[in-house]
Amino acid sequence: MKLFNKAIDLLNQFKKQRYVLLTLIVRDFNSRYLSSFIGLPWAFIQPVVYVFVIWFAFTFGLRAGNTTSGAPFAPWLLVGMIPWLFISQTMIVSCMALPEYAYLIKKTSFNVSFIPIIKIFSGMIVHVIMIFLVILLLIFNFQIYPTVYWIQIIYYLFATFILLTGISLFVASVNVFVHDMAHIINIITTMLFWATPIIWPFTKLHGNYRYIALLNPFFYITEGYRYTFIEKVWFFEFAEMNLYFWTVTLIIFISGVYTFKKLRPDFGDVL
Repeated sequence: MKLFNKAIDLLNQFKKQRYVLLTLIVRDFNSRYLSSFIGLPWAFIQPVVYVFVIWFAFTFGLRAGNTTSGAPFAPWLLVGMIPWLFISQTMIVSCMALPEYAYLIKKTSFNVSFIPIIKIFSGMIVHVIMIFLVILLLIFNFQIYPTVYWIQIIYYLFATFILLTGISLFVASVNVFVHDMAHIINIITTMLFWATPIIWPFTKLHGNYRYIALLNPFFYITEGYRYTFIEKVWFFEFAEMNLYFWTVTLIIFISGVYTFKKLRPDFGDVL
């Protein structure tokens, strides 16, 4: 009951400060690109170039053929890569969230725990752009047309948000005291990229190794995008995957919230 009341209180604070948060999210998004020569168009150029390079490489260059499910490899890879990019980049930029917004920490009217969430929503803007570009590519190049399964992308965006919230709260708070956190996260994301079935299919794993993948929450997200856009599978058809993902994700989320709350009193002194 206590945890439920805290969640309700947090939602009420989010509602009260939604306009401030929206302003900060837009400002954070703009600051990523406006300081460059070209400016805001980079937000669209980067996803376009990235999607084009993968499409070209695996359609005309590497010609990897089809996956075991029969789907062409190029769209299968594209759909799995876009959530991973969102997750990995958000984990990295979240490390510096508190030093970047140090001026907000001493403002008692602002909930400091919302600062890492600013980074998540800012990255989600680019992520949604990439989803839109990939959808256009699926339709016009691969003749993969919209189905009712595509609506579950809302569910996977929500699942990604909860997972990233826990991670961002943890890395942002720890980075205030351990400045190597950004380097550690870079190494971890590199390792997870190759350890997660993103560029190689889950079917290559056998026996107990399959459970290692199931315990990887990033695999649930990347595979979920493929279920949504390519393989036409509902998320609730895999009870075991759902159980593992939400168990691990809630542990990460609670750990992130606890760590942030525990370290928050010292943020002002250190920053």
